Amino acid sequence: MTPFEWRAPLVACGLLAAAVQPAAAEVVFTGLDAAQEANARALMVLGSAGCDTSVWRVERLFQDADDDLMEALQALGYYRATFTKALAWTDECWQATFDVVPGEPVRYRSVDVRVAGDAYEGASLPFTLEGQPAVGEVLDHGRYERFKSSLLTRAGAFGYFDAYFSRREVVVDQDAGSADLFLHLVPGSRYRFGEVTFTEDILREGLLRRYTDIREGEYYSATKVSELYDSLNSSGYFRTVSVRTDPIDESGLTVPVDVLLTPALRRNYSVGAGFATDTGPQGRLGYLNRRRNDRGHQSEARLFVSDTNIELTGHYRWPVRNPKTDWASISGGYQHQDTDTSESDTSKIGFYRTHALSRNWLWARYVDYAFERYSIADQDDISHLLILGANLESVIGREISRTIDGRRINLDLRGASDALVSDTSFLQFRATARWIRSLNDRTRIITRGRAGFTIKDSLSELPASVRFFTGGDRNLRGYDYQSIGPVDEDGVVIGASYVLEGSLEFDYLVRGNWAVAAFADIGSAFNDRPEFSRGVGLGLRWYSPVGPVRLDFAHPLDDPDSNFRLHVVLGPDL
Repeated sequence: MTPFEWRAPLVACGLLAAAVQPAAAEVVFTGLDAAQEANARALMVLGSAGCDTSVWRVERLFQDADDDLMEALQALGYYRATFTKALAWTDECWQATFDVVPGEPVRYRSVDVRVAGDAYEGASLPFTLEGQPAVGEVLDHGRYERFKSSLLTRAGAFGYFDAYFSRREVVVDQDAGSADLFLHLVPGSRYRFGEVTFTEDILREGLLRRYTDIREGEYYSATKVSELYDSLNSSGYFRTVSVRTDPIDESGLTVPVDVLLTPALRRNYSVGAGFATDTGPQGRLGYLNRRRNDRGHQSEARLFVSDTNIELTGHYRWPVRNPKTDWASISGGYQHQDTDTSESDTSKIGFYRTHALSRNWLWARYVDYAFERYSIADQDDISHLLILGANLESVIGREISRTIDGRRINLDLRGASDALVSDTSFLQFRATARWIRSLNDRTRIITRGRAGFTIKDSLSELPASVRFFTGGDRNLRGYDYQSIGPVDEDGVVIGASYVLEGSLEFDYLVRGNWAVAAFADIGSAFNDRPEFSRGVGLGLRWYSPVGPVRLDFAHPLDDPDSNFRLHVVLGPDL
């Protein structure tokens, strides 16, 4: 059988299928813009009829379509429209055609929006009358209705639950092509907050009341009710939060606030695993106690294990003053780190005070005491440091899988003095930033930067944890982990006083959760002047349900002994 012979039956079947496709009823409009046509189709009942609708029914709906069309156009201000129409029949179905000339629209000649009643004339209200139609605008009944409803909503949001309109009408003069709007709002009496109650036996009432600005006797505000819900819902203490404001007391003009709370699970356990080329396989264990007592105290413990790092930390924290923004904590931990450049054992205890400056910015002040045994090159030493520091951090758009748009910024200033417990003095500033921006549905641009400098006469007096290194999966791809920096006379990297890094990456979503990437990294860890190392490469991304998996093939442009290096990292974009 020739190719044509075996394809011929398929072609014939396709033509037959096309021939038996049922005809479709159609309503055609000419002369209308998109908004006018959409409104006409929404209101015209004729459009719901099909080819199987009886002839008398179609003809009846076609006759009634005049009123439907005019109603649709008048709703948008076109009262002087004219049109011709035709209904055509075929053996299989029908088609209705409407050729429309909308004409000039009706425009507002006057707009009278006011707060009515002697008690309110000229009075200062907590809500505005903004958004009202203006003189000269085309009459749009839909917009008028939305504005009218918004006034009642605004009034109710500030406690005017009895508000009503003493006059609400639009008078249309079709001959003149103009309209006069009258909207007179009578707010009525303003309600106040009544008693605020909380579900008992979860947290102390004094702590719960610090989550809200609502005070009994003050004027009602829907914004404050919403803020109370958001604050309690994001506190982490509760599984469900419900804020009820009914029934209102019409005689006393008060609104009760009844907060119903269901506690979240007190204890939470977490397990995680990952892999990075720099550190090898890694695992995490976590424990969190959300409510150690009714004062809202919390405790947490974490264990992290990899080929190069073992870290055990514990935190005990409690709310201070405003629990929405202010917390204090005591932390302690032990870390063993063993890399190609250094080995260290660090024990640490510290006190932290954090304050949320806004929804996206967190400010922290801290005091850390660290005892560290370390080895760098041929230097083995012990360090005692009492570090005072301040940290500012902002995270926006962090997601488990692929971040569409987001950023992470961290600024840290810390230092120690040999006049205060420490065996040496230094001052250090560290800054990291990462931005992710989507250029379209598939393409992202990712930029990253890091900068740090240390004020210190002799770097050899500082432990490994305070020195700067670069190179590896997360900063300078194409180079070994912490392999870039000043070296001693034997060529061993000993760390630096300064660091500068930058990266630019393009990420393109190919199919499903798979993407390809191209990147360029640059960085230097130095003491006097920077000598930048550069790396470029291509990457493959899989945005799995538990987080992104990155596979990068990077070429070091400034290392003649290496052609490329493979980097594998599991973890979030930010």
